[in-house]
Amino acid sequence: MSDSLQVWAPSATSLRRRLLSWILLPLAGLIGINAWVGYGNAVQAANEAYDRSLYLAARTLAEELEWREGRLQLDVTKAAGYLFENHTGSRLFYKITSPGGQWLAGVAAVPDVPARAQSAVKFFALVQFDDGQYLSQPVRLAQLMHVVEADAGDAGAKAMEPLVKITVAETMEARQQLIEHILWDTLGSQGLLLLAAALLVVWGVQRGIRPLEAFRQQLAQKADDDFSPIEPPDLPRELRPLIETLNSYLARLGRLIDIRKRFLDNAAHQLRTPLTALKTQLALAQRNVEPAQAQVLLSAARQTTDDAVRLTEQLLAMTRVEHAREMHSPQRVDLVDLARRVTQEHLLRAHQSGDDLGLELQADSSDVQGVDLLLHEALSNLIDNAMHHSPVGTHITVRVGSAWVEVVDDGPGIAPAHQAHVFERFYRAAPSGVPGSGLGLAIVKEIASQQGAQVSLQSPVADGRGTAIRLSWPLA
Repeated sequence: MSDSLQVWAPSATSLRRRLLSWILLPLAGLIGINAWVGYGNAVQAANEAYDRSLYLAARTLAEELEWREGRLQLDVTKAAGYLFENHTGSRLFYKITSPGGQWLAGVAAVPDVPARAQSAVKFFALVQFDDGQYLSQPVRLAQLMHVVEADAGDAGAKAMEPLVKITVAETMEARQQLIEHILWDTLGSQGLLLLAAALLVVWGVQRGIRPLEAFRQQLAQKADDDFSPIEPPDLPRELRPLIETLNSYLARLGRLIDIRKRFLDNAAHQLRTPLTALKTQLALAQRNVEPAQAQVLLSAARQTTDDAVRLTEQLLAMTRVEHAREMHSPQRVDLVDLARRVTQEHLLRAHQSGDDLGLELQADSSDVQGVDLLLHEALSNLIDNAMHHSPVGTHITVRVGSAWVEVVDDGPGIAPAHQAHVFERFYRAAPSGVPGSGLGLAIVKEIASQQGAQVSLQSPVADGRGTAIRLSWPLA
């Protein structure tokens, strides 16, 4: 037995098969219903035609009846001629009785039509039709009420009852043959109709899904790094939402891959220098026998490690911010509450570094639309940037107004030549000896653009010194 784990998945159903099933099965059902209805109508029409012929047979018999010499006489020769000439394929039997049921002529065993309020098929008020059994086989019955007029010179006929009942029974062979013919003719025509419809549906489905094949080929021919939109020719309107969704996904996927690639490139480029310096410093400290110089090298290595850690944290922070669109949904954020929390978190570090960090509120509350985690990251970076690039004893103030928050310091400020570039990645306005990653303000800029805010810089602020960086939202 193999140790490998196999996962079985149900086979995918063909779209072509689904479309054909959804179209042909209901179509076959509709054609079947139409065939059944058409067959029923045809059988009814055939029965009505045969019933009319049966009525004419009864009328023929009635017209050849007369009273002669006190007896009911039938000219069999004339009546039989009509019956035999017009009813080939089935047999006819007749019976003539009085209204009271007394047999007068014909076959006495022919059944009577049961009395009903309304006959099934009626040409005149005095004829009724029904089904019955005669000689152990089904027959169709027609019963006609007829008045037989007596001869003026026949005194005995005048005393007889002039009203008679003529019952004609017809076997069903001819009707059944006609019904079978109608059935097969209906099935044949409807079958051909279904076959023609199926061929047309198959042809239409083939043409309808052809754009999907063109789309598949276009997608298969795309390069691994090609995330451009796909626009197949002759795109049906129903497929546009699918293609637009896929193109949107390709755009997001391309953006995510670009973010990862940029992170790897930045990490490989930016971390190479501090790690190389750290390796050199540790090697020199290992070979140096003088404790004082070894201590200096170890202190430098510790600083280099701190810089590398800070750079790594900033790179990870920038990557998290770039992924924020896919990870977080905007909500209402109170800038006053946010500023209190972030300022409180940095008070200890400001005290340890000898800086004066304070909070100034110009509004009781200031609600904006954004992500609390990202705005927390942006404000932390502004405070950290002010503390990192200012001398000891700098006054740093976090201010909050209506739909804006800013960080102001009274440090040396930013030279005009650098102000247009400080929000670029890895751009450093500080002198070469001052450590830094050049990502703090770039992170603030990225967060501001995602949160619908504008970032502005003012330097100097007063007396030729200081820097103020503000995040502001348009008022609703």
